[in-house]
Amino acid sequence: MKLFEKTVASQEIYSGRILNLRVDEVALPDGAHSMRELVDHKDGVAVLPVKGDRIVFVRQFRKAIERVILEIPAGLVEAGENPEAAAVRELQEEINLKPLELFALGKMWPSPGFCNEVTTLYLATEFTPSVKAPDDDEFIEIVEMPIRTVRALYLRGMFSDAKTACALGRFFSMM
Repeated sequence: MKLFEKTVASQEIYSGRILNLRVDEVALPDGAHSMRELVDHKDGVAVLPVKGDRIVFVRQFRKAIERVILEIPAGLVEAGENPEAAAVRELQEEINLKPLELFALGKMWPSPGFCNEVTTLYLATEFTPSVKAPDDDEFIEIVEMPIRTVRALYLRGMFSDAKTACALGRFFSMM
């Protein structure tokens, strides 16, 4: 392949609970060598919960960007868990609803330039109330908005979180 980079050497820099960091030396297609700083990240899920004519979001602080943002419920796929089970668990933990129907919206790579995380996107449309304890270090505010309002905000570029923007784009393209 003309665009393929071959890994010549790899050095792990950090190994953590959610991610690992490494630096790879690669041979470029023209024969030159370069360094790539890479993140090996656990896979994630994100769910667009649609309750009748409303969409449910969570508002939370994101340390990496030092902001409170509005986004769809999401989280990591735990060891031995499939993405669908993770999606169900995350909705229960974050918005106190158990989805009765999940529809796959596809997968996405949030930042493939340096990270291998795959996020599986779902649409949930039917629910039953559920109480499941949130993660100890997670502080979330639940926000419901009419679909019409969400669409207007989406079209104005008001959702900058990649998983939320992608899920909304796929949802609105189905309407």
